[in-house]
Amino acid sequence: MPSLIITGETVSVRLESEHLELVKRDPDDQRGERMIRMRVPLFDVDRCVIIGRPAMSIPVLQQLMKRGIPTFFLSSRYRWYGALHPDKNMNAERRIRQYQLANDHELALKISKKLVYAKLRNCRRVLQRLSANRSESENPAQVKFAAQIKNYGRMALIGKSLEEIRGYEGMGTAIYFSRLSDFFPPNVPFKGRNRQPPRDAANAILSWTYTIVLGELESVIRSHGLDPCIGFLHSVSNGSPSLALDLLEPLRPALCDMLVMHLLNHKVLTDDDFEFNAEDGGTYLAKDSMKEFFMSYEIYMTRKFTLRRGEDHIDYRKIIDSLVIGILKAMEGKEFQFFIMQ
Repeated sequence: MPSLIITGETVSVRLESEHLELVKRDPDDQRGERMIRMRVPLFDVDRCVIIGRPAMSIPVLQQLMKRGIPTFFLSSRYRWYGALHPDKNMNAERRIRQYQLANDHELALKISKKLVYAKLRNCRRVLQRLSANRSESENPAQVKFAAQIKNYGRMALIGKSLEEIRGYEGMGTAIYFSRLSDFFPPNVPFKGRNRQPPRDAANAILSWTYTIVLGELESVIRSHGLDPCIGFLHSVSNGSPSLALDLLEPLRPALCDMLVMHLLNHKVLTDDDFEFNAEDGGTYLAKDSMKEFFMSYEIYMTRKFTLRRGEDHIDYRKIIDSLVIGILKAMEGKEFQFFIMQ
């Protein structure tokens, strides 16, 4: 069980020797009196995601930290609260170096160019894969949009300022989403990106997936001794994990959007799995449907593949680790690159 997901429906989480005991209400009991108990061996847990406000004891959180298990806190409305990270990495020198380089414009430019190029290359590759699956590779719209995205990626590599590079990223992403909308199923249409709050099911599942992957990125960044709030492409701002957001960019199309396409087009999730919240006007993944999401998410994250013929098999968690290593190499003045789909 790489990830333990605990939602607000959990009545209690207690420490029982080498296990966690989770107590939930039986959803089939209309009176809400019958409970379901589940024991989870702690040695099986790699990370813990807490959604909503489940009842958890301090000894449980202390044991998670003692065992080096990062714990992420999210609201059921996709708000990222933060995380508890075991302080196992004492590499203060890396953080000092990171802070010293925070205002290095040339380094920020170099990293941002490669991040945006990787993202737009991945956007183009995602559209190519989806089009090939539907025998639409020669579709005029597909050919046109793929060429435009490729061009913006190339322009990003020769950009002269962060503002210029961000502009190419924005224009390329807008074209990408205009084509990606063709691949959403009719019952969950995508009519453009919106968020905070997401106003439809398509944007709800996109935002949710981005948030979950962002949490994993923040954890790995910390495990390498870096500060996730000091980024290069994204501006440093209070309460924003800028570096984690930087490294999310190449993963948005390649990992997150492809997972969303799988969930919706294979009907793992349908429009019935989302609910409207009258308080903020947002649409969100229903609590009862989170199990289906996380089951598919874990399968997707641990699925083995190769980037190039003859290379070792990897998975997306190794890809995430390689993104952080790319930042470390850049900080050390070494050659670096970021994940590009093949």
